[in-house]
Amino acid sequence: MPRGAKPKTYSDATVSAVASMYGGGMTQAEIGKQLGVSQKVIFNVMRRHGIKARVAAKRNQWRENNDSWKGDAAGKQAFHRRLYALHGKPSCCLVCGTTSAKHYDYANISGRYEDLDDYVPLCRSCHAKYDGFVENITANRRDAECAS
Repeated sequence: MPRGAKPKTYSDATVSAVASMYGGGMTQAEIGKQLGVSQKVIFNVMRRHGIKARVAAKRNQWRENNDSWKGDAAGKQAFHRRLYALHGKPSCCLVCGTTSAKHYDYANISGRYEDLDDYVPLCRSCHAKYDGFVENITANRRDAECAS
């Protein structure tokens, strides 16, 4: 006696609809949405009834074509990744002109992070000075000393 669940069967109308839509170029997810079922159900219909899946075509996933694209609402990390994709990794400092530093960063000039032309390449030292990092550390220490 066979054990396990009995495989789900699908009507001939459902199988032929899936076959014609998939043959017409629709994706499994699009077919599922049109038929009111999940993509997994469509996958199972195709697998159980011998409908061959096609090789996934390359799609344009750049910027607005990507479902995860946040545009100007993206975070700081995303803007920096866009900078590296657009301008490449910085290799010199615009302030001191050094080309021998270990690390270079893009520093935002005006606070408009969404504008990718509003960044300059700086060495880590100049970037810290530009952002007032050293002043912030000493100010925090002063505040901590005053509090105790």
